[in-house]
Amino acid sequence: MRLVLEIQSGSSLGRSITVERGHSVRVGRTPLADFVVASDPHMSGVHFVIECDNNGCILRDPGSSNGTLVNGRRVTTTLLANGDMLIAGETTFSVRVMDDKPETPPVAAEPVTSTPQERQKVLLSLLREEFQPLYALLDAAIEPEVLKVLFESKEQYLSLYEGPQGAQLTHFAPYVVRLPKESSLLEVLVEKGWGKSWGGYLTSREQLETLRQHFRHFLMVQMPDRKQVYFRFYDPRVLRVFLPTCTADEVKQFFGPVKQYLMEDEKPDKLLQFASTDRGAEKKVVDLSQAAMVEEKRPPSSPGTPTLTWLEKPMP
Repeated sequence: MRLVLEIQSGSSLGRSITVERGHSVRVGRTPLADFVVASDPHMSGVHFVIECDNNGCILRDPGSSNGTLVNGRRVTTTLLANGDMLIAGETTFSVRVMDDKPETPPVAAEPVTSTPQERQKVLLSLLREEFQPLYALLDAAIEPEVLKVLFESKEQYLSLYEGPQGAQLTHFAPYVVRLPKESSLLEVLVEKGWGKSWGGYLTSREQLETLRQHFRHFLMVQMPDRKQVYFRFYDPRVLRVFLPTCTADEVKQFFGPVKQYLMEDEKPDKLLQFASTDRGAEKKVVDLSQAAMVEEKRPPSSPGTPTLTWLEKPMP
């Protein structure tokens, strides 16, 4: 058994998605859904869910703002049948239920092409709406314009360096900066810095100074041979490789007051999201071009990965 859901109205007319037996699909306005209808402002982030098994396909409304109508009747849970019509927000869907074996992969939405500007718009919306309170870790050494846009902004920021040495390294220091929801600096960072390793993002309910003190513990680490080296954890190219190799204890210590780390992937059309769990760092991938979230299993630590020792005291 499989179910085909097709949009019958609006700017997304004709788009469809297939739900196979044993699978489910979330439909809504934001990238937290599997099938995204971003053009409908009256649709909730995840408006409804369809689950298919041997007994049929069931629609569940998890509590959408404007409700879900099936054949004109508002429902919270209902068994779908061939020919049903759904309304969510301002969008109408038709339902086709078939018993034949599908020729397409499960839950496969039609390809969506997008421009860099469209992907940046999705990213900015996510950072403002889904990942709050938001901070950035920026690397002034990577590009002179990083410090320029930071100095020209009205946001609160602190260097991770301090003292006379920190003053001398102003133009090469890492910075932690608070980014309010409507920050104009956030728009600049997304437009100019995304995909260029300017730094990464994180969410935390702690104050700026607390985060600064936490991060200063990781500016230098001790290698197994007891040699101390600088650790560029604020570089997304370093962090996205480092986190999956950490043990659960190392992840817990490194995260501290941080709820999640957010960074660009090797290709800037994907946002990587890392969270601390009892098993270590859990990674999720947000495909900005498809606006779909896919969980990835955490890979095992690579054999021979060097174990880093955090210094007991912050870097001077």
